[in-house]
Amino acid sequence: MKKKHSRFILYTALFLALCLLPSLGLAVLGPSPLLANESAVRTPALQNRDGSFNRSVLTDVSNYVERRFAFRPLLVSARSLLYEKLLGSSAEPQVLLGREGELFYASTLNDYCGIGLSDGELRQIAAHLREIQDTLEGQGKTFLFTVAPNKNSLIPEAMPGRFSENLDSSNYRRLLPFLEEAGVNTVDLHRLLAGRTDLYYRSDSHWTAEGAALAADTLLEALGRSSDFTDGPFAKQGVHTGDLYRMLYPTGKGREAETVYIPGFSHETEADPRNGDAVTIRSSSAAGEGSLYCLRDSFGNALYPYLAEAFSTAEFSRSADYSLEAFSGIEADTVLLEIVERNLGRLLPGQGAAS
Repeated sequence: MKKKHSRFILYTALFLALCLLPSLGLAVLGPSPLLANESAVRTPALQNRDGSFNRSVLTDVSNYVERRFAFRPLLVSARSLLYEKLLGSSAEPQVLLGREGELFYASTLNDYCGIGLSDGELRQIAAHLREIQDTLEGQGKTFLFTVAPNKNSLIPEAMPGRFSENLDSSNYRRLLPFLEEAGVNTVDLHRLLAGRTDLYYRSDSHWTAEGAALAADTLLEALGRSSDFTDGPFAKQGVHTGDLYRMLYPTGKGREAETVYIPGFSHETEADPRNGDAVTIRSSSAAGEGSLYCLRDSFGNALYPYLAEAFSTAEFSRSADYSLEAFSGIEADTVLLEIVERNLGRLLPGQGAAS
């Protein structure tokens, strides 16, 4: 009896130690890094910046420990592996496991299944874009709008079979007639990229350098310029870790080949410590002509070097303010608005900024 009692105490102590290990590790080893696509979490403090008492300090502590406890990346990776191997599903709500190793952003599921904005809301978006276009054209500027496709809009056959595809009713497909009716200058990248399985990374939600080059050539052609970036050549050099893979396996070693535009670029770019992901990037090109202002999202990371090459000066912004006022002070003679398909709803007047 005494032996069983001792064993119970030992097991209980081990269990409690394992439960406390992440929190104790946070205190000893410091916070774990944030995972892919996670925003910063507030560091707990008793006082606010103005010196007043922080009434949310307990909530801040809870959120901080939840996101930064020790060994979190390792535990997240282990959990994802168990889900994939035992259940055949994703442990991360934001990621869908597709066929043949393809990963998809779960936020694209509504578009894929034809669940989205009403016709009235889509008409509002088209009218808002036309208002932006009229304002800019009234200042002698050129405006162009384009939508970067969700990956599953181009290769629906790689999606999990449990979801019913209804892309004909997606926001983008239903928005196109309203854009045409409103007379918004638009480039349809969906038609251009459809069916090309090689233009997006398998472990990522974004296009490759080759996909971005094809988009850039098409956009520049619509702006009356000629370019041949699509001719490349391109090569597989180095390794790429997809954003969706990092969300599932922050400590994983899975990689795919990085697609590289071999000729390189001659434009000069102001400091961009985030490798294309900075809020503002400014460039200059001796070979380019005119000026460009591009309001873009993460798809602009691979796209902007091609566009920068074609303009004498360019500014690429991730401020994602789609209000009419945001376009009133632009000095460039050409304005491009690029947004990914899954975020179309953020173009509705009064919506917050996109990420």
